[in-house]
Amino acid sequence: MKTKMLFIFVFLSAIAALAASPGSDYPLPEGALVLETQSVAPNRALVLWMLKPTKHPRETPDEPYTCPEQTRGSYYTGATRVSLVDTKTRRVINTVKILGGDDETEDQLDLPYNIRSDFYYHVEGVAKESEGKPTIMWLQDYNGDGKALEFALFDAQACMGLGTTLIGYSERQDKVIQYQTRLSTKDSKGKRSTKTQRWVDYLFSKKPVSPGSWKYEIDYRGRAGDLDQYEVHYDKQSERFEGKLIETGGE
Repeated sequence: MKTKMLFIFVFLSAIAALAASPGSDYPLPEGALVLETQSVAPNRALVLWMLKPTKHPRETPDEPYTCPEQTRGSYYTGATRVSLVDTKTRRVINTVKILGGDDETEDQLDLPYNIRSDFYYHVEGVAKESEGKPTIMWLQDYNGDGKALEFALFDAQACMGLGTTLIGYSERQDKVIQYQTRLSTKDSKGKRSTKTQRWVDYLFSKKPVSPGSWKYEIDYRGRAGDLDQYEVHYDKQSERFEGKLIETGGE
């Protein structure tokens, strides 16, 4: 009798958890909207979801895109999460908060649900310069290990500057992680500093020079800024990116 009652309790609890997350097969919080699910290994999948997002269709659909719209189009705004789930047991293994803003503390992002195909997000099956539903978790091999288990997010606030961050499945940890980048910086006055961050300007929008390695520059000198020169590579042991940034002032 006790065994039967325990079974009923567990069953009802599971049903209640699923009911709290409309559209999801996994026990996510009430108000969660699942945007995408992508398989990364046997019995493992990444789930991209937002908590109680608001919807923002383009106000001028016939007008050319502004620079910020290149990463937004028509978009959702809300607290953004990526969970690793066990597809067999329907269990959430771990979840990461994707924080944004200049100090990486803002628990809110803009993610497109309809966007042009010729900018940063992959849009399948539409003509060039046409809009469609993006695949935000477009899995690729960013870290150079030969396995397409990572995807990038992009955030353009203006016509110069592009925030990029990388999320992926760590087989070693059996977790979803948001990759960090440790940058050693030398500014235009010769001052040196080191900072570990999750968002790096333009990094994951650039083509690597070799698997897991980038070398590129961004010229802000026409905007009273510096010439920023990046060299970044993936460190397999720490499961993070290491690099240097040299800022050279304008003439």
